Amino acid sequence: MSSILFEIKNAVAYITLNRPEKFNSFNREMALLLQAKLDEAASLHEVRAVYITGSGKAFCAGQDISELVGEHKIEIRQILSEHYNPIVRRIRNMPKPVVAAVNGVAAGAGANMALCCDVVLTATSASFIQAFCKIGLIPDSGGTFTLPRLIGWQKASALMMTGDKVSATDAEKMGMVYKVFADEIF
Repeated sequence: MSSILFEIKNAVAYITLNRPEKFNSFNREMALLLQAKLDEAASLHEVRAVYITGSGKAFCAGQDISELVGEHKIEIRQILSEHYNPIVRRIRNMPKPVVAAVNGVAAGAGANMALCCDVVLTATSASFIQAFCKIGLIPDSGGTFTLPRLIGWQKASALMMTGDKVSATDAEKMGMVYKVFADEIF
């Protein structure tokens, strides 16, 4: 089973993060495959927009922590330079609109990846968590750049330092997301 599903329908490239058993947390394979699919969507003339969502109960829980430990661990520096920074660059430089459809929890890099999209839609049950402080890190994946520009310095700083969970309706009120929809739509 592929960790990224890709389908073109009605001029839209649908990209689905597909590791539902891990809440769509990123491992190396998924990060590199997402980059390839973003490149493919950018290069296809028939694609006019890109729609990113997650399978199962989560949009994306960020990094799969199991890759940070053990014999075959990947260093954080490598994850940032080879996984997340290139993903955010591809989304921000995409010559077509990119919509994030946040269907469940978006945590850490998953939250920041969604927030760097052109439009963010959420299910009512979705939530956002800047979980980095809980593991001794600062936000990555463009979070320290994007979040303050969306909701202001004070709120962004507080969310980054506390790791408080933000509901979809609160995210809409703050200006983090465009609109909240009923869960059944997702």
